[in-house]
Amino acid sequence: MLTDGGIETRLIYEFNLDLPEFASFLPLVRPGQRWALEAIYRSYLEIAAETQLPMQLGTPTWRAHPDCLARLGFGHADDLARINGAAVRLLHDLRRDMGLEYLIAIAGVIGPRRDGYDPAEAPSPEVARAYHSIQAEMLAELGVDLLYAPTFASAAELEGVAAAMAAAGLPYALAPIIDAGARMLDGTPLAEAIARIDARVKPAPQHYLIGCVHPTLFREAYQNGPSLTAAVAGRIAGLKANASTLPPDQLDRLDHLEAGLPQLFGEQMADLHRRYGLTVLGGCCGTDHRHIRAIAEALLG
Repeated sequence: MLTDGGIETRLIYEFNLDLPEFASFLPLVRPGQRWALEAIYRSYLEIAAETQLPMQLGTPTWRAHPDCLARLGFGHADDLARINGAAVRLLHDLRRDMGLEYLIAIAGVIGPRRDGYDPAEAPSPEVARAYHSIQAEMLAELGVDLLYAPTFASAAELEGVAAAMAAAGLPYALAPIIDAGARMLDGTPLAEAIARIDARVKPAPQHYLIGCVHPTLFREAYQNGPSLTAAVAGRIAGLKANASTLPPDQLDRLDHLEAGLPQLFGEQMADLHRRYGLTVLGGCCGTDHRHIRAIAEALLG
């Protein structure tokens, strides 16, 4: 299964849009900008149509949760439902218009409450569950196929959002960020975080992905992280990878796009499929349709 590639970085660098807080829903509520989101998602859907590879398409709702909406000036009582609803309808409409209902799974995306790269102010599991339940239940009611939590730095918040998603009644997947030592950014070994969530949250996640790191860092983490036992590694189904080899905290401070070489990126992702059995492959920061097409070509070639 493919996934979409970068959304936020394309809006900023390809379409020259201002995107505070990486809030990819903003073009939906700004006059004359919706077309940019449509063009980005359509470019990924065209790859699925051409290759007939299934694709997970994430809603632009990573920052469409209450605290972030308030920080961005969306304080009305109906803004949460209005914005999440517009995001889900966008993908439903594109999938229907292109006749791809049989091939595309729409993932309702929920992001961390605060900074995805800094676990310092992340909430406890209990607080995170209560907070993220609002958006999880809303996305489930809007008709997404699964729920998806990418770019989480804190194991505690990841456990909380897992519990919120489990209670919403849909399959769900989690995508924490890791370092080269196979640790989450709060220092928790990834294997420990996975084992804890699988033991405490019922139903457990459908699977885990790794998000927002380059394929070479993922490979390094597998080689350097002895705690990633075969049993736990088997819970990791895929990677949504950055185009740049820079670590996320450095990438976040750049004032330009690091896109790398799409063909090499595709070959590296296909190698992870062959080497580690990853089955969900796509892009994150810095990637675009060229990177996702390169993955498909490397897999099918």
